[in-house]
Amino acid sequence: MHMTKATRDGLLIVGAYIATSLLNYAFGVALSWFFTPAQFGVLGVVQSLLLLMSLTVGAGFAWTAAHDVASAGMTDETRRRIRAAWVANLIVGFLMGTGVWAAYRVGILPLGEAYATAIPLIGLTVVLLSARSVFNGVARGLYRFGGLSVNLVAEVLIKIAIGLGLVLMGGGVTGVMIAFAAGAGLTLLHSLWIIRPARIWQGNGWTDQRVVRATAPLFIGMLGTALMLNLDVLGLKLLAAPAQGDVLAGMYQAAVILARTPVFLAQALTLVVFSYAAAKGPSGEQQPIEKRPANGYPLVAVQSWLKFLLPAGLVFVLAPHAALSLFFPAQYQAASAPLRIAAIGGILLALVTLLNGVLQASADRRWPAIAAGIATLTQIGTLIWLIPHWGAVGAAVSLVVAGGVTLAVLALTHWPALTGWLFGHGAKAVGGQAVRSAIPLLILALPLLLIPDGDRITSLIKLSLSGLGYGLALLGMQTQLLRRNKWFERAKGTVV
Repeated sequence: MHMTKATRDGLLIVGAYIATSLLNYAFGVALSWFFTPAQFGVLGVVQSLLLLMSLTVGAGFAWTAAHDVASAGMTDETRRRIRAAWVANLIVGFLMGTGVWAAYRVGILPLGEAYATAIPLIGLTVVLLSARSVFNGVARGLYRFGGLSVNLVAEVLIKIAIGLGLVLMGGGVTGVMIAFAAGAGLTLLHSLWIIRPARIWQGNGWTDQRVVRATAPLFIGMLGTALMLNLDVLGLKLLAAPAQGDVLAGMYQAAVILARTPVFLAQALTLVVFSYAAAKGPSGEQQPIEKRPANGYPLVAVQSWLKFLLPAGLVFVLAPHAALSLFFPAQYQAASAPLRIAAIGGILLALVTLLNGVLQASADRRWPAIAAGIATLTQIGTLIWLIPHWGAVGAAVSLVVAGGVTLAVLALTHWPALTGWLFGHGAKAVGGQAVRSAIPLLILALPLLLIPDGDRITSLIKLSLSGLGYGLALLGMQTQLLRRNKWFERAKGTVV
């Protein structure tokens, strides 16, 4: 029953994330037709800054609030810890918002005059998001994923409606950023409405040092993926030749909009898996990952990655030209090579996101934080080394390096548990899933490899056949598995 509810909530949140992703893609593609590559580059840099900062204010205290509520329920102590987390996160958001504005004004962040109005709007949006993220963390801890799904979709719809309206009136990038702030502000009110039964303002106390201590490693671990996903665009802007920074960032922005798809889906799944994995077991204590049953959350994470996230990324690896031609104007075809490489990084970081969520929820927070720190430093070094020579391709390679280093550190530091799980009680489940995924993945790949690149209609046919073939093959494999399991159950009953 418990896993069934988790699966249902997971599908709900993933559905919301798919809807928001499609809407965001449509918004981004629409803006690419209104903006020049240089303007699109400015928007890409601004969005990366905003995404990096918004993920930062959502990476620590929001997850602590979700963990506290899911593991302990709503008590006076939990409410005090929630209020402490909210105040601390609001301070973090304010410091970040004012800090990026000050860095821009004094020249530490040398972006240029095109960013003069966008930077203060980033700060305002980040403050609003810092207030909202903790409330949404409480909603996750309460398993209110229906209201949370509405909240996520509503933010994007508000942003698109206001943003397109202002762009059509000549608002440019500033109009888009006003829309971001409006979406964050209005959905902040909705988040408060979702968690109103929790009465988080009831009781005494607004500070709790234990909240900060508990959040620090969780913050670093969760923030790591956010940094890895956005340092490539920012590095391209800051490390490329000044005259080329915005144009290269604009071209590369088209690639990463698609390449990040598996990671965003993984983040959606993590929202659900974290809350359920954080809940205490029947004994009242959380079990280490290596002692969890074979049908536990590590297996859910790996199976989800194999079934949905790996194929989503492979589409962009195998057919970057088709994906770009379907969504973007012809001038963005230059991003095909960066997209192919960045998509590999997206596949790796999607698995990192899922594993980090499960480890952090089970109170294993030190090594995910260390892995994220090592990978981020390695990615920065890669950016500094490669961008001056390889441009956007170097930025894409940095994503592969970041994902690969993180997975390597997690594998080495969890080797006894990993080998025991993969080659012990979890081996059959993981191995079986890998085998069952091979045929659908082959069917997904065939149209992408055999049908030559062409115009937008050809790309649509190519991608549609690939997706339809994969879906039908996966459905067929799952149906066959269910029938076999039922046959075994009947045979078992007959023998008994």
